[in-house]
Amino acid sequence: MRGQINWDMMQTQIVDALMTSQQQRLLDTLLDNLDGMIYRCLYDDQWTMIYVSKGCESLTGYAPQDLILNKVKSYERITHTEDRAQARKIIHEAVSRKQRFALEYRIVRADGEISWVAERGSGVFDPEGKPVALEGIIQDITERKRIEQALYSTEQKYRSMFENSTLGMFQTTESGTYLNANLALAKLYGYASPAELISDLNNISTQLYVEDSRRHDFTEAIRLQGRVQNFESQVYRLNGETIWISENAHAVYDAQGSILYYEGTVEDITDRKNYELQIRQLAVTDNLTGLLNRHAFSGKLASLIAEADKFHYKIAIAFIDLDHFKLINDTLGHRAGDKLLENVAQRLIQSTRPTDAIVRFGGDEFVMLYPGMRSAEDAQPLLSRVMEAISQPIAIGDYVFNMTCSVGVSIYPDHAQDIDTLLTCADSALYSAKNAGKNKVQMFSGSLAQQLGERNEIEYGLGHALQRQELMLYYQPQINMQHGNISALEALIRWQHPERGLIPPDQFIPVAEETGHIFAIGEWVLQTACKKIKAMQTEWGYLVPIAVNVSPIQFLRGNLVETVQRVLRQERVPPHLITLEVTENARFKDEAMFTRTLEQLKRLGVCIAIDDFGIGYSNMAYLKNYPIDELKIDKAFVQDLEQSVTNGNILLALINLGKSLHKSVTAEGIENEYQHRFLLHSGCDVGQGYYYSKPLSDEALAQFMREQRPKFDHLQVSR
Repeated sequence: MRGQINWDMMQTQIVDALMTSQQQRLLDTLLDNLDGMIYRCLYDDQWTMIYVSKGCESLTGYAPQDLILNKVKSYERITHTEDRAQARKIIHEAVSRKQRFALEYRIVRADGEISWVAERGSGVFDPEGKPVALEGIIQDITERKRIEQALYSTEQKYRSMFENSTLGMFQTTESGTYLNANLALAKLYGYASPAELISDLNNISTQLYVEDSRRHDFTEAIRLQGRVQNFESQVYRLNGETIWISENAHAVYDAQGSILYYEGTVEDITDRKNYELQIRQLAVTDNLTGLLNRHAFSGKLASLIAEADKFHYKIAIAFIDLDHFKLINDTLGHRAGDKLLENVAQRLIQSTRPTDAIVRFGGDEFVMLYPGMRSAEDAQPLLSRVMEAISQPIAIGDYVFNMTCSVGVSIYPDHAQDIDTLLTCADSALYSAKNAGKNKVQMFSGSLAQQLGERNEIEYGLGHALQRQELMLYYQPQINMQHGNISALEALIRWQHPERGLIPPDQFIPVAEETGHIFAIGEWVLQTACKKIKAMQTEWGYLVPIAVNVSPIQFLRGNLVETVQRVLRQERVPPHLITLEVTENARFKDEAMFTRTLEQLKRLGVCIAIDDFGIGYSNMAYLKNYPIDELKIDKAFVQDLEQSVTNGNILLALINLGKSLHKSVTAEGIENEYQHRFLLHSGCDVGQGYYYSKPLSDEALAQFMREQRPKFDHLQVSR
């Protein structure tokens, strides 16, 4: 029995020992697999470790045996020097109160890297309550600290941006009260602080926005699109003034998808909106007079036409042109001309009804729009009032002007139903009024319609005239008055229309200038003249210079220099054999470009002549600065020379002016012996006119050349 009992006791002891061993292994396994280091250390100055788990190595870089009893390194030395005192203080305070402790600090790993750790533990006390050891767990929180630092930095950055931003920033409830605002927003709305704004503005819809519906538009846009961008509104400031703002905002939602608040930015765009308004006004307003400008004309007339159609009214469109304005503008300068236009604009305003519209169409041209007409006759008293208002004396500086105007009128819908045709009809009527002696009102009529039809026929025909070879050049000889031989030829264009016969240039050149056909025609004239020079050289053995006319439109708006250079190169004609004749008035369209083009042409080697000299009302001083070779005196001073002493005196003055400037002087329109002799004895260089020869076709020119051949021997010398 005793043996049996001893055996049982032995079995029990063996089982207890096995159980204790298994529990220890289980405990060791659990401790070793914990994320961190389990420790027990003495409560001394070095935190002398008496137990550390295997987590020590991944945490500190040291093996457990390195720290046990401070064999290689004490934990005190591992703790970062800047954190040791604070860590010991926290632990001492907790132990003294017999409480658990928790703290965060830095350690220096075996590889020199610094890590953040979190330590939690408690004191171990002897039977008398005296602390003898510490035990607990230390875990690596470096990654958490990095995240926290990043979040903190982001929060600080956002907070700094929020508080210091020059843009207004806000958070508002869905119902329309402010949760948060920065100082920029407070100042934008006229408040001293964000707190004052948040306290005062408790209903954004009614207190802030000028339009009550804007808050609803704001929230609806976010509901549909998730955000608002560049949401522009007019709002009230604290003092009652209104400004324009632009908002960018979005909604912030909770986990359940409900709106927590709106947040966004606000920018003051008042200056920009005012600038845009000014730009829109400038786009439709004439800077000088304050009237509607040409760009606004079509829109205004279109709206009046829609109203006229609705109420079955007529509209009178009056095209007004000031008579002799160019003479005043060129004589006294643009400043006086501008003052004159300002005065005329005010008089037009004073002579119209509130329903009428006035447009400055450009230069000295105005268009009056008279809606509400029952008949064309209803416009007569209104137009008479305009004529009377403009005719009153206008004082500008030391000058008093008695202005008149010419007026052309068309009626909607009697004369046309579209804007362009109505304006064309009024323009045609104006042209007729000016041709009739000016200071008149001309209503568009059937006869004018016929003229318009003829003009349209010319415009259409011009588009095909070159391709169909209907254009031709005639040549009028220019005679050296001292020697009597040919000095040059002037090329004069003619149009052999298949139905209307020979059309002179004064009927189709203005249309060509308006439609842009002048550029192709001008190049053809120059090319044909060059070919003629080569043909005459081949046939007669002489190089005869030829002068061609250049339109002011071609001169100032086309690529004239490139065209001349290209044609001369293609035809291989010496440049000095070509004279380009440009009218004196071309310089007024753009004097800077006029000068540049003249200089460029002279560099090519061509000759330059001023045509119709003396009738341009210009300042003669420009002649000394421009590279001009020849002055062609207008025929108006040669006609009636026998009966007009004044014409004779003017001719002498013009010839002497040309001589003093070392320019060749040509007189046009010489028709009889008296005129020839007068100009010869006055020192005129070259004469041109029917007295010598009319413009000649190719065949007639050949006959003329045969008859004049004995005089060719001096041709080169005379040129």
